[in-house]
Order: sequence, then structure tokens, then C-alpha cells
Amino acid sequence: MGIRGRIALAISCVTALAVVVLGFSVHHISEAERERAARAYQDDRLSSALQIFERDGTLALGARLDDTALPQPLRKAVFHGRSGTYVSGGEDPRVWAATGVGGGGDGDGGGEESVRTLSVSAAFPDDDPALRSLDRALMIAGVGTVGLMAVVSWFVAQRLSRRLRHSAAAARRIAAGERPDAGALAGQGRDEVAELGRSVHHMATSLAARVDAEREFTADVAHELRTPVAGLVAAAELLPQERAVELVRDRAQAMRRLVEDLLEISRLDAGVERADLDDCELPSLVRGIVRRAARQRGVAEVSVTVEGEPRIVTTDRRRVERVLVNLLANAAKHGRPPVEVVVHGSRIVVRDHGPGFPEELRAEGPRRFRTAAPERGTGHGLGLTIAAGQAQVLGARLDFGAAADGGAEAVLELPDRAAVTPAHPPAPADGPERPVTAPGP
Repeated sequence: MGIRGRIALAISCVTALAVVVLGFSVHHISEAERERAARAYQDDRLSSALQIFERDGTLALGARLDDTALPQPLRKAVFHGRSGTYVSGGEDPRVWAATGVGGGGDGDGGGEESVRTLSVSAAFPDDDPALRSLDRALMIAGVGTVGLMAVVSWFVAQRLSRRLRHSAAAARRIAAGERPDAGALAGQGRDEVAELGRSVHHMATSLAARVDAEREFTADVAHELRTPVAGLVAAAELLPQERAVELVRDRAQAMRRLVEDLLEISRLDAGVERADLDDCELPSLVRGIVRRAARQRGVAEVSVTVEGEPRIVTTDRRRVERVLVNLLANAAKHGRPPVEVVVHGSRIVVRDHGPGFPEELRAEGPRRFRTAAPERGTGHGLGLTIAAGQAQVLGARLDFGAAADGGAEAVLELPDRAAVTPAHPPAPADGPERPVTAPGP
């Protein structure tokens, strides 16, 4: 149940409780007032009948002397020289009024015979039509009040919930790296919800400005480094000693890859990357990627297995290769051979037999500038971050998990845009079961 339903239910329950308490109070007050009025009326009748009896000696107004049906409590009160009223229950409920006449007892040993009792009575039914009508009116008014309060509270809660949903949507946009709608957050009003909206708007604006500044800084730094790194790579070729050339070239190539990775991340963060889609047979594409990774990145001992019928998918070949090469390089660097690639439909699974992905990576996803090198602590670097970004451009899903029998397992699920099965899928010469290895030195 959402906050609207909870607020409406709470207000309705409180209103219903108040209506019930008020209804019972009014009912008991009305019943007590009815009894008081009946006693007062009978007391007035008794006074009038007593005056007539003392003046003329006759019984009037329905008065009786020594009525045998007189309730015992009232009889005792008259015997002790007191007059009063009494409401009797039973099958014939009545309201009584009685007083003593004649000799009158003094209560010091005289018998009840010395006191004559003059009494009047009238029926006092439990089911009073007026009281029943009042109860019915209270019930109708109570139900109407609860229903009205439920509707009013629902609309009030709806307005409150809508403003909270705007704040929640803004928070989700911030988490997704988007700039929130300023008009939806900077609401009018002076209550706590309006203050929350303004605070979220201020936070969103500050975070968006900071993210934009960091993004621009990363792109500017990468662009500034690109030219001197290119010159450094070219100058390394001119060094006379082969060992010096090898060392400088290796470091220069590493720096150039870092700069290119930073530029790629900055483009992914800016959201300017677009997939260039075309149809391709996925198993053949994966085998070619694995062969090139073995030649260019030294990723050896990789086996490719195709499960089920080969699938033709519509995707961006270059970006799929970028994702798979980074996954294979990560498996070769941080895992243990053999590295296995399984193609099933539009799903590509890359797994190794090493210690597996860290728990933080499986829970939160890749984070940039975290590497598993001992001098840098635990975590991962830019490769998995770029793989996740390119998968997002493809509209694919990239999950990092653990294999059932140990090791790291990355699953790339390509979108099934227009997948068909070829009538005669080409069989590669090397076969799906043969491992692809790096060429010898």
C-alpha cells in the first residue's frame, strides 16, 4: 500500500473512531436525558396527585395506595420517610414515583403498616422510537462523515504523494546521470514537502554541475595528453638501443591505451555514442573476435562453444568486439586458464577458472580506476567500465557473477531485435570445440 492509501486509511480510521465514540456518547446522553425527563414527569404527577389526595381524599392521575407492584427499593425509601423515583426493568419496564401519606413511619421500630404509600407509574419501554431515530441519524451521519473524510484525505494524500514522487523521480534521474527537471522539483509552498523538493533540486543542480565539470575535465585532460603521447611513441622508434626502445615503447603504448580509454569513457559519459547496427552471425563474429584478441592482446587458451542453432543478430560488431576483448583480457589477467566462451542464442558467456569477481563488483558493477594489481589494492580498472558502457550503448545487458563450479562469469545478453536462424549456417574450419590460442613467439 502506497503513502496515499496509508494516509487515507489512517485518517479514515481516526474519523471512524471519533464518530463511534461520539455516537455512543450521544446515545448514552440521550438515554440518560430520557430517563431523567421520565422521572421528573412522574414526580410532577405524584405531587399533583398528593395535593388532590390530601385535599379531597381521592386518588387522581392514576395514583394508587399501597400498590403491591411497587419496587422494593422504592418501598423502603418511603418507609424511611423519603420520596423518590425508580425505573424498574423486567418484562414490563416502568418508571415509578412514590411518597408516604398518612401516619408515616419514623424508622425507629414502626412497621410498614403505619405508612401508606401513594405511587404513580408509567410504561418505560427500552425500545424508544425517538431514540431509535436518533441512532439511525447518527449512523447515517457517521458513515457519511467517514466517507467524506476518506475522499478528502485521498486527494490531500494524492497531492502529497505526487510531490514526493517527483522528488523520487529526480533522485532516479540523478542516479542515472541525467539532469533533473527543475520545474518539477522547485515547487511552491512553505511546508516540509516543498522544502524537500527545493533541497533535492538544489542537490541535483549541484551534482549535475559537478558531474559535467568532471566529465569536461576528463575529456580535456585526455585530449591534452593525446598529442604528447603520440609524439612520445614516435620518438621511441628513433632510440638506438633495442632494450631502451622496448621499454619506452611499452610504457608509451600503455599511456596511449590509457588516454584512449579515458577518451572513450568521456564519450560514453556524454551519451554521444550511437550503435551502428547490421546483421551478423553471432558465432562467427565471436570466433573472429577471439582470434584477434589472441593475436593482438595475447589472450591465449580460449575455447569457443556454440550451444543450439547459430543465431543471426542485429548489433554493432565493433562494440561487441570491444566488450568481448575487454572481458577476455580481464579473464586472462586476473583469472586462470582455461578461458571459455559459450554462445547460446543471443547470449555470450565468458568465464575463467580463477578466484572470481570481487563481491563488490558483482553487487555494484564496475568502477573506474580500480585495479586488481597488488600495488593498487583490490578492484578493477577501466576495461570492465568500458565494457559496461559499450553494452549500454548496444542496449545489451552485461552481468558479472560467479560460475557454478568456481571462477568468474560475465554474461552479455544482446537485444533480440530481429533474430533469425539461417537455413545452412556456415561451419567454421576450426570447429566450435577447438581452442583458439595465441601464436607462438
